[in-house]
Amino acid sequence: MKKLSKWLGLGICALMMVSCASAPKSKAKDISPTVEIVEHKGTAWGVEQPVWVSQIIGTVNQKDLRKALGLTDKKIWVLTRSGSDLEFLQNWVDQVDARAEIASAINQRIEDLVTAELRGSDSKIESREIERISKRAANVNTAGLEKETDWWTKTRQLDADVKKAKDDSDYRYQYNYLVIYSMSEDLFKKQLNISLENIKNEVPNAEELIRKVTEEVMEQSMIKAEEK
Repeated sequence: MKKLSKWLGLGICALMMVSCASAPKSKAKDISPTVEIVEHKGTAWGVEQPVWVSQIIGTVNQKDLRKALGLTDKKIWVLTRSGSDLEFLQNWVDQVDARAEIASAINQRIEDLVTAELRGSDSKIESREIERISKRAANVNTAGLEKETDWWTKTRQLDADVKKAKDDSDYRYQYNYLVIYSMSEDLFKKQLNISLENIKNEVPNAEELIRKVTEEVMEQSMIKAEEK
């Protein structure tokens, strides 16, 4: 009986191995329309797109950003925005809107983090009080932001309901603007600490909360502005 059980067991294992080997492998196919770059900032001058552009896309680590951009001792933000009008995007950057967008994103991030931490803690702070504390913490002074560089591309992509282009009208064109802003890392950390000091005596385990929020905000890098 023992020998029979042993052979049956081996037989089952063998069948399972054959079954797994013969089973068709699933192949996921990307059917999303390809995005093509048809023009960029350097096209008119015969200049290729700089290496740093591709290096920073999708990079959120501050250390990697500093290395790609050749910046040291800087806190970096990568701000992106898309639209149909290049001049509008450039004016948006040259005016105060880009800086305001970064400041808003920083403070919104702080507010979200503080709110999540307080709601997830064992404290019995009421919702209205949590909202007040979170907004008070989110008051970072962003004076000192500097524009480092920018890049733009004009891209085209097949409309979602088009399988094969017949003419140019089957494509959707847009401009994509990428702007690098920075601030002295020490200055930003100092201004962040001043803002978070506002809640030091208002919540339990404030030191731990401030540490967590500081770490998260110091790593905040990619900011996407809404298309208008």
